[in-house]
Amino acid sequence: MESFIMAARVVVPMAIMVGIGILLRVFHVTDAPTMKKVDNLIFKLFMPALSFYNIYNTDFSKLTNIGYILYGAAGLMLLFLVAMTVVPKFVKPRPTASSYGQAIFRSNYLLFGAAVAESIYGAGNIGLVSLLGAVAVPMFNAQAAVLLEAGRNGTASPRKLLLAIAKNPTVIATVLGLAVNFSGLRLPELVLGVVEDISGLTTPLSFLSIGVSLSLGTVSKRSYLVSVIGLRLVLIPLVFLLGAVLLGFRGQELCALLILFAAPTAVSSYPMAVAMDADGNFAGQIVAYTTVFCLPTIFLWTLVLNTLQML
Repeated sequence: MESFIMAARVVVPMAIMVGIGILLRVFHVTDAPTMKKVDNLIFKLFMPALSFYNIYNTDFSKLTNIGYILYGAAGLMLLFLVAMTVVPKFVKPRPTASSYGQAIFRSNYLLFGAAVAESIYGAGNIGLVSLLGAVAVPMFNAQAAVLLEAGRNGTASPRKLLLAIAKNPTVIATVLGLAVNFSGLRLPELVLGVVEDISGLTTPLSFLSIGVSLSLGTVSKRSYLVSVIGLRLVLIPLVFLLGAVLLGFRGQELCALLILFAAPTAVSSYPMAVAMDADGNFAGQIVAYTTVFCLPTIFLWTLVLNTLQML
């Protein structure tokens, strides 16, 4: 029963916040275009503040093993290679294959990682989860750019990729958090309190925005959609979590890997698919449906791992 309650504590708040977002749209309190501006603010301010705050408060003397970061990076690289080489052989046409491929490796790690980890370990105690995000997010961006460029028969400029990574607000915040942490400097309590307050808005605003913007719509390419949902939420986490457990990862390390491989497809994959001539409509459907169906699957993954006393 304790494991069930803990798993419910992870998922139920997310479901309620998404539901409130849907109600806000239904009753015309706000709409999707307005929330796009909020999404931009989340990306440029709230998520970076959250990453900085968590890394600033991390006691890295307790980080005795970076193996979970290497394992996560290796897993993302393997999924990227599958998306580049295997997916185009089975998914046609190529724009659809590009959207499909991006969906299987690009998870909504920052948002769901913070929500799930804070539900289990408490706010301000998820530095190890944020640290994996600092590696995963640049990888997501670079891999998506290469995949989508290849999908429209172009080449991805290494210089542009490096510049895009260097300009990413979350990456900048992560580097600053690491620099301040390792320098031994301590921020004034008033300043840290502001950062904490701003970072605390990230999760509720993000899930409200998902609810406002969520549109399941008419399903197209049904067989592709069903298969990518199964891969993203069931098969991929099953394979990589099994590997992580066998390698001995536990606690926050395993929690970070859980979200990396079991979270729904990142919302940012949709506008990027549209901008780079992939199948934007299909990409939007993948985001919507994986976001809805991840609630029961994340509940089950969390329940199983906690029952086995691994989280």
